[in-house]
Parts: sequence; structure tokens; C-alpha cells
Amino acid sequence: MKHYPIALELTVWFDLGLNQYEVVIDSGSKISIKRTDDVLHSRELTETEVAMLVNAIEAIKVPITEDLQSKSINKATSSYELIIESAHFSLEFNWENLDVEASSSSVFESVVKLASLIQSLDLDH
Repeated sequence: MKHYPIALELTVWFDLGLNQYEVVIDSGSKISIKRTDDVLHSRELTETEVAMLVNAIEAIKVPITEDLQSKSINKATSSYELIIESAHFSLEFNWENLDVEASSSSVFESVVKLASLIQSLDLDH
């Protein structure tokens, strides 16, 4: 089976700024991290990290829209945009922390896990 490169882009908006993570899974896999203050660093990913990412991508389930009733009148403290692209597919997910908190099911679980994994790869975070 031929393997194709996968590109992931996770953008996280927080009250105090923006983090952007760009991940490429290929023969030379790497992660690049951008922050609001334009600090940029990148590093190669280990085979174990690549395997974890591929497993998390394979576990992605597309969230089905729920009629979410927010349990809080507070505004969202963070929002996320996750884009996964390869030669054969392109997926884009957008959610806020309030969406996850108000969900009575686990519809966001797979995308939240992948986003958390990507953020955890930022060793300087």
C-alpha cells in the first residue's frame, strides 16, 4: 500500500492570543509552532509521535451537529480550527470549548484528542 503525505494544521484562539501548529507526516515528518508574537520553532517528529498521530487520525469521527444548549452564559475562552489534508481527503473541523462542554455525547472526542495530541507535541509549550 502506498502512503501519502498528510498535512495537519491546528489553529487555537485563546483570550490572550493565537497558537498555530503545522504538522507534516511524510518521510521527513515535522511540527512547526507559531505564536501570536511570531516566535517560530520547528522540530522533527519521532517515529513514535508519527504513529500516535496516524492512530489519532484513523480514529477521527466526524461530529454530527447537535442542538447544544450552552450551560454557561460566558463567552468561549478558546476556539479551534483543525484541518487534515492528504492526497485523498480533506477534513476541516471548527469548535469552541463551550461546544465540547455543552455536548451530552462524545461527538467531539476524536477531534479534541487529536488537537490535544498536536498541542502536546509542542515541547516548549
